[in-house]
Amino acid sequence: MARDRGRWLRDRFLWLVIGVTTAVRLFLAWRFFGFLGGDDVEILEEAFRRAVGLAYTPWRARNLLLPDGLVAPFVYLGRTVGFQETFPLVLCATVPFVVLASVNVVLVDRLVFRWLGDRTAARVGMAIYAFHWLPLAFGSTPYPRTVSTTFVLLATLALSGTGRDLMRGAAGGSLAALAFAVRHSEGMYLLPLLLVAVFAETDRRRSVRRALGVLGGFAVVSALTVGLYDLLTWGRPFSSLVSVFAFTVLEHASTSPGAVHPPLFYFTRVLFWLPLTMLPALVLTARLRRVRLAWVFLAVPLVVLSFIQFKELRYLQGAMPFLALLGGAGFAVMRTRWRPWLVTALLVLTLASEVLGVRVLAGKSMAAVTAARAMVSNRSVKVVALSQAWAYGDRLYLGNRVEVRDLATPPSMNDLEEKITGADRVALYRKDLAANPALAAVLARHGFTSETHFRWGESKAVAVFSRN
Repeated sequence: MARDRGRWLRDRFLWLVIGVTTAVRLFLAWRFFGFLGGDDVEILEEAFRRAVGLAYTPWRARNLLLPDGLVAPFVYLGRTVGFQETFPLVLCATVPFVVLASVNVVLVDRLVFRWLGDRTAARVGMAIYAFHWLPLAFGSTPYPRTVSTTFVLLATLALSGTGRDLMRGAAGGSLAALAFAVRHSEGMYLLPLLLVAVFAETDRRRSVRRALGVLGGFAVVSALTVGLYDLLTWGRPFSSLVSVFAFTVLEHASTSPGAVHPPLFYFTRVLFWLPLTMLPALVLTARLRRVRLAWVFLAVPLVVLSFIQFKELRYLQGAMPFLALLGGAGFAVMRTRWRPWLVTALLVLTLASEVLGVRVLAGKSMAAVTAARAMVSNRSVKVVALSQAWAYGDRLYLGNRVEVRDLATPPSMNDLEEKITGADRVALYRKDLAANPALAAVLARHGFTSETHFRWGESKAVAVFSRN
């Protein structure tokens, strides 16, 4: 064991991949400084509320342990060392996600090696995961599934070892509960983790003890992280869990109508998260007993998330380590049966096609954030009406001094009429203005004239109107 640990620590390829992907994520965080959908803004706003007193009321469907316990300390640290502007503080808040994304690469390497005992398979699986666009791109953002994936991987590793059955089970269940607290939907990984606990041991009694440990650890830590912390923050235990269940399952509601998709969404978009060049490797793993449980980790989220009408490819992040494990196992088999040049070519094409997916970040709201920074620099601006306020960072950049009124996109005529009354600035997407010229007419009738247009790469262009 000690010899294997030393070899792992001296694995130059592993640390080269970690160094490269960490640098890429830091660059992506700096380069694409906008926001993607609002969840990232909510994490940051709650952290800023805790750390620097931002006037923000979080959504009741959120468990606040992650922003309060992990993100807020980095914002506070950034302010302590002298950062005053929002942009560097947002970068500080992103640091723990970048770090944990790199930790996940190491954990995938360890998991593949533990399950397969093959150093080459571990390196290949680790590389497939490290350069997959989902963990690579979203590891540069404050989206929470980077963190929940860390806990799922740690839980799987804890349960994959031998000996100390009750303790290992309790550790695995506790870590699964932390993933559940970070994102309630990640509780779905409890099922495959239980299967790992049961099949890690051939002795039935030991398997039962380990499974009971998983359930016990999950129950106790969930009671603390979701039950107690929700009691402290919302006044009722498990309040966030009840709220999100009612919102998504009972009410069939969505915070983003554009993300409402049919049940087969993840399957019809399979080539967006599964490189075509990996298919031969996956076929070769179909009969490998040692990786059968990895298929469960992949299948469970595909099935469970398909029943929720609000769907995003980023929700599959927790399954990507196990896709990488299957890929590593398949390429390891392939190198014993196929010509080396063909195996190498398929692997290179797989990694190259994975990286291309980071282009999703080009659609972040950099233009809107630039507009927000311009508006707040004018001390006379007190009230703003913004189409999709989250795209501007909501209160992150505008601070407590400016009143923010949120407009839909595209805004309805009545909503626009109501919310621009008394506003100093109005910001709308240029494409909405082009699609409905009546919006500009309403603004003109209320005394607004076009002030500035903000463009930034592929980000949605924004037009800012000021009152005469």
